[in-house]
Amino acid sequence: MSAPYRSVLPWTGTALMAGAAVASLWFAPPSSSQYWVVWAIMTGVWLAGAALVTARQRASVAARLLWVAAVALFAAPLSLAVGPPDLAVVLAVLASTAVVPLAALRVVEERPASRLLRWAEVSVVATGAGCVTALVLGNEAALIATSVASATAMCAAAWVLFEVTSGDDRRRVLWLVVGAAATTLGGMLLFAAENSLPMGPLAGVIVLGVLSALLPGSIAVALVLPRRADVRAVMRRAAVLIVMLALSASVYEGIAAVWQLAMGTRPGKGVPALLAAGIAAGYQPVRLRIEAVMDEMLFGRSADPVETLTRLGTDLTAGAPPPLWLHTLRSTLGVPGIELRQEGATIATSGTVDAHQTQVTALRAGGEEVGDLVVGLPPGHLRLPRAAAAVIELVAAPLAQALHAARLSEQLRLSRGRVVTALEEERRRMRRDLHDGLGPALTGIAYTADAAVNLIATDPDRAVETLRGLRTDLGDTITEIRRIVYGLRPRALDELGLVDAIRQRIAPLRATDGRALTVSVDAPAQLPPLPAAVEVAAYRVAVEAVTNIARHASVTTASLTLLIQDGTHLRVMVEDGGQCAQAWTPGVGIRSMHERVEEIGGNLTVHSSPQGATITADLPLSIEN
Repeated sequence: MSAPYRSVLPWTGTALMAGAAVASLWFAPPSSSQYWVVWAIMTGVWLAGAALVTARQRASVAARLLWVAAVALFAAPLSLAVGPPDLAVVLAVLASTAVVPLAALRVVEERPASRLLRWAEVSVVATGAGCVTALVLGNEAALIATSVASATAMCAAAWVLFEVTSGDDRRRVLWLVVGAAATTLGGMLLFAAENSLPMGPLAGVIVLGVLSALLPGSIAVALVLPRRADVRAVMRRAAVLIVMLALSASVYEGIAAVWQLAMGTRPGKGVPALLAAGIAAGYQPVRLRIEAVMDEMLFGRSADPVETLTRLGTDLTAGAPPPLWLHTLRSTLGVPGIELRQEGATIATSGTVDAHQTQVTALRAGGEEVGDLVVGLPPGHLRLPRAAAAVIELVAAPLAQALHAARLSEQLRLSRGRVVTALEEERRRMRRDLHDGLGPALTGIAYTADAAVNLIATDPDRAVETLRGLRTDLGDTITEIRRIVYGLRPRALDELGLVDAIRQRIAPLRATDGRALTVSVDAPAQLPPLPAAVEVAAYRVAVEAVTNIARHASVTTASLTLLIQDGTHLRVMVEDGGQCAQAWTPGVGIRSMHERVEEIGGNLTVHSSPQGATITADLPLSIEN
């Protein structure tokens, strides 16, 4: 037989059994003391539905056990109709006290090996079998004792299962707890209302059958949708709702009782409406306060803002690294983990952060977002407790400033690294020029001079010729030395000064279409004495910026401005009026300018817009070593 038929046959047989069980109520109507078979059929339907839903998602032990329990409950009314009544009772009791609890405990498929958990499951089965035995023997005291033992074993097994699981598996256990608690509470309320509500035996059994859908439904959700439906939200809202209902009823009845004691009669027609209006007006603030109190009771003490700020301030003052900031925050807030993210990348972390259970706070410094603080929610929380959220809001500003300072320090470190690299490259170039150029040339000159000395006495004419060759070699060497020296500092700076040297260098430049590039230079008539490094940097930046305009901007005019800023900086600003369709992409020239400016402690900015581009360099007038 093919696999599809093998999977369909059990459910077809189950559906036929359910139909036969319902038909048995028609052909062999149960007595009033046997109305429990209606509950058995209804519960069997819920269990079969849960088994079908979970079996379609995964082939689990829980699904098979739910199916077995459903079959047993469908068999009970059939046995009552055609067989011995005791067998029907045994099937129903065994399914409800042993098979269903065992299926509920199997909501966690893969779990750590635990001897205690195995013993708990054995106890559930054993106490369920004890209930069946006591029922068959007709011993009422033993039945009560085994029933209590069965409920205790189930609670203990659920507690053990909760302790050995975590994450989604723990959420599954919580769904199981919610279903069992709701079913138990509904049964207790039904039992309490039997004497006050006009409800016959059959109606009570039907209501109990409806309530019995809660446990199979919670098992199905636990197996199929443990995360999509957040059990913690269900538990929290249910608890708050129950407390608010009880509190509202207590307030109403209490005021009504006091009124009756004072007036001798129950409140009249208008008083209950006023009471209801007063309770409704105070419902929301009281609910918020109850939520806060319940969070405090269930999830621990609130974070202390003073303690957190004090400890964090100590870390920041001492220059501690970001991981230590987060460790301090995590320990004082009592959260499982905190992450510090910058531009989507995690730069520091403390503890463990579940990506699905977090609260993100943007860190801003001077209107700029410098990072995000990602806080993992405590176990059982849907959001941060109010005290913890208030602490996060308080520490966000100093954390943002510290993160901004750390980022600036890192940028400075990288900038210094680039400067050191540039200096090393310059030294390497000079060493290569001196070693490969001047070294051999000077060595040749020395050998030529020795040869001339040796020839003076024996062959004066040849000695003179050798000395003339020596003079040519010396001229070439002097030219090489000048090349090296001018590479370090342009010759025109010493001969013409900064402004005229720039004018001389940019005068021959032409635009991309061959037309002459006209550059207007605006500079003070007399610049103050500049350090050599500042003068060279200003010259290089100005020349490189104007050269970039000639190469890349479709313009024939540009402007160059040199001015003294606040008596502390020399500003070099180069502008063009070209049309920039897109932002500049920094190339070798821009990086070179950045390195030269940063090397002496200056700052260079590049701004491009549809109206043109501007390069501004602020260079210090004095350099501290």
